[in-house]
Amino acid sequence: MNKFLIFIFVLVTINSFPIITLNLHMMSDEQATDVLLDVKNKIEQLAPDYTEIIFDSATPASYDLFFFIEYNASLEVYIGEWKEDSKIVSRCEYDPKGYKFYKDFIMECVSCPLEKASFKKFSMGDFSSPFRLTYHPALDEYPDFSPDGKYICFISDRIGGNRNIFLIDKETGKLIPKPVYGSSEYFPKFSPSGNKMVFQGSLHGNWNIYTMPLENYSKSIRRISSGRAPAYSPNWLDEDKVIYVQDHATSNYFVVADTRTLKRKVIELPFDRIFSPTPHGSDLYFVGLKEADFGIYKLTPDGSIITVEDTEYNEHDPCIKGDFLVFTSNRDGIYRLWAKDMKTGKVWCLTEDIPYDTFYPVFSPDGSLIAFSVYKTGSEPDIWIIRFNPSEESSPLNDLP
Repeated sequence: MNKFLIFIFVLVTINSFPIITLNLHMMSDEQATDVLLDVKNKIEQLAPDYTEIIFDSATPASYDLFFFIEYNASLEVYIGEWKEDSKIVSRCEYDPKGYKFYKDFIMECVSCPLEKASFKKFSMGDFSSPFRLTYHPALDEYPDFSPDGKYICFISDRIGGNRNIFLIDKETGKLIPKPVYGSSEYFPKFSPSGNKMVFQGSLHGNWNIYTMPLENYSKSIRRISSGRAPAYSPNWLDEDKVIYVQDHATSNYFVVADTRTLKRKVIELPFDRIFSPTPHGSDLYFVGLKEADFGIYKLTPDGSIITVEDTEYNEHDPCIKGDFLVFTSNRDGIYRLWAKDMKTGKVWCLTEDIPYDTFYPVFSPDGSLIAFSVYKTGSEPDIWIIRFNPSEESSPLNDLP
């Protein structure tokens, strides 16, 4: 009897996790019926297990979304629109003679309801690991968390094909675009206060480093780097200082810039190339290239350079929380996320269940989550999230052949 009661309790617990219900009302004109069917089928195919898809139901749902697709004969394009509360929330177009692939158009239509569900699930915080956050066929990469955990930002070219900064509000699950018109953005990072961002952009033609406030940002964008040489991969040292990489004739170096005075200091290191400056305490972690080998190193306040992780494979994208380093490496054939306990030296894989390259990991403020980009074969990258629990590590490197 006791065993039976325990079994019932487990069943109730497993099935008590909230389900996101999508009530979809989907229609088309006569010429777009086949396209509508493809959209429906793809939604049902990709809908994660935390969603329930219902069609044209009077049952209360998490979201009621209305989709209509038509063929505009005068423009020779298919136009699909999603509405919520009578407001257009997504619009997709497809010209059969144009540059866009049909499969990408279908995914563009599908992404609206799927991201409604995934953003909501993310805001609830009860998602499984690994968790796919974005579904748009456009490029989504370079995530970062705000220090208070309210936002996660990333770069996407889902608006007009231009790379822009987007925020997801974790409290509401809403997507907030922060476009910088006339520019493409990369590597956005929140300042320690969360009130500003630094990023790599092309507003002045070549790659430069810019800062902007989170509010009323478009009127206060400021260029921090100087010269014509490309500047890229920025990070914050403190609320007023940033560090970034800048090229010169034969190699590159780090530049520390005061965002108030624009005074700059160059840091040259004995590597063929250096990348990904990542401050942690008083140390600076970075990626160094020597003789075609990428490794992760640490620059200490006294100028010493210490090897942190450098194998016969390549290591990239360091991010640090406490005593733990997370990075990307191709040591088992594809680029996966790996973690290292810097006290014990133990290394283990974090994304062994994802059969695609993964890059650009970043910790949440409390260290419990890691966001990153997944590069599925034949598709643009999407943002995924895993839970980080060092006590449950698997696949320790010491046990690999």
